[in-house]
Amino acid sequence: MTRTLHTRIPWWGRLESRVVAALVSLGILCVGASGYLAQLTVRYFDTRLSVAWDRGERVVDAGQPLYAALVAAQKRAYLARTQALALELAAVADHDESHVRVVLQAAIAREQDVASITAHVPSRAPMSITADREAQAHAMLLSQSATGARIGRPELYVVVEFLIDTTIDSKYQTLGHLQREIRSERQMQANLDRAIFRVIGLASALVLSISCVIGFLLARTTTRKAGRLSAVIGRVAAGDLGARASELGNDELGQLASAFNHMLDELDTAQRKLAYLQRIGAWQEMARRIAHEIKNPLTPIQLAVQQLRDKDPGTSAEFSRLLTASAEIVEDEVEALRRMVTSFSRFAKVPEVVLEPVDLSSLLDEFARAYGHLTEREQDTLELVLPSQQTTILGDRQLLKQVLVNLVENAVLSAREAAVGSVHVRLSTRDRATSIEIVVEDNGPGIAADRLDSIFEPYETTREHGTGLGLAIVKKIVLDHGGEVHVEHSELGGARFVIELKRVANRPNASS
Repeated sequence: MTRTLHTRIPWWGRLESRVVAALVSLGILCVGASGYLAQLTVRYFDTRLSVAWDRGERVVDAGQPLYAALVAAQKRAYLARTQALALELAAVADHDESHVRVVLQAAIAREQDVASITAHVPSRAPMSITADREAQAHAMLLSQSATGARIGRPELYVVVEFLIDTTIDSKYQTLGHLQREIRSERQMQANLDRAIFRVIGLASALVLSISCVIGFLLARTTTRKAGRLSAVIGRVAAGDLGARASELGNDELGQLASAFNHMLDELDTAQRKLAYLQRIGAWQEMARRIAHEIKNPLTPIQLAVQQLRDKDPGTSAEFSRLLTASAEIVEDEVEALRRMVTSFSRFAKVPEVVLEPVDLSSLLDEFARAYGHLTEREQDTLELVLPSQQTTILGDRQLLKQVLVNLVENAVLSAREAAVGSVHVRLSTRDRATSIEIVVEDNGPGIAADRLDSIFEPYETTREHGTGLGLAIVKKIVLDHGGEVHVEHSELGGARFVIELKRVANRPNASS
């Protein structure tokens, strides 16, 4: 037979490692997707910008030759105009200087873009005419000259300075600026791309680091809670039913811990009920046997005593008194044994509970009518406080009455033995969310604090002549109803017995 060995990474079996790995993997996936999308976005915009910059450079490159051609054509035009002026001066070169100056002034007045004209006429000093125009402040000068060589008079030489609009040069300079800006933007974009990828890398590393830290902290918090809960479960599995999980917050683990604690509480309550019922069952069996064994000889003993008393010959008065006194003592003890047997039999034969809907107010009212007198003394009173709203419970009417009878009788007898002047017993109810409490309290001596937990045990009694079975019967009947009973101190001065039973009908609204 072939056996397959599965190798498992040691740390992978821990929940903490899995949570951290899951968060880190999720972080890597998110960062990778974000980085990929950012890269696609950067490439897309780089492509679009590169196309735009290429078009801009082509436009600039196409504009530069046009500007050069425009400047060359302008220079040729200026040269032709200068030559025309030289020809005009050559025609009056032989006249006097004033005539030449008039020609120069007329030319500069006619040509609006001429700044100055300097004429070198043979046998004369150079004559210069300057135009007084405001436009010179917003223009640049371009000198053009023409000589007489082109007109057959080498000795004639003319220099003309033209005004050129600066907007043309500024537009050319703008083309240069645009070209430099495009190249600078290309370089800036390359630097920006590198910066973007560096930032994405740093952000990715930061996100992954934060994911690892948060994942570790979250996993540690979660695993610690799970570890504490697991430790409590281990203690419970080892038999420590008193172990409880600590408060773990409001998350799912906290809710699980609360539910686990509630389950342990319910289990503890069920076990205590089961243990009590088992003890009661054992005591009932023993009480049944004791009652059977004691009941059989009681009748022969009583008959024998009666026969002895009837057979008294009467010859001796002293003997007759002794016989009568002894017979009365035996009969009293037999009667006491009969009452004990009756108590044992009643305890051993508690009827089985038959649950049915019972109106609590009706039940308490019936009990008050039957036992409202409480005792033969008028100063002993039973105070009845009925529920303010109609309440229905599931119960056995007769057995619940027996519970109330036992509690009230126990209160009366305890108060009597404590020599309380007037016995006061109060029977009331208290509403709870899903249950109703029946409260029986008195002004008797109460119960010592160290006996509150054992008062319901069989044959445990605080009265001198009590059998200790009445309260045991009360608790068994209440447990058979699925309820709870406990005892506490009363504001009346005595004991307060509280019976909690589940309600089966919601209390109607006060307005209905």
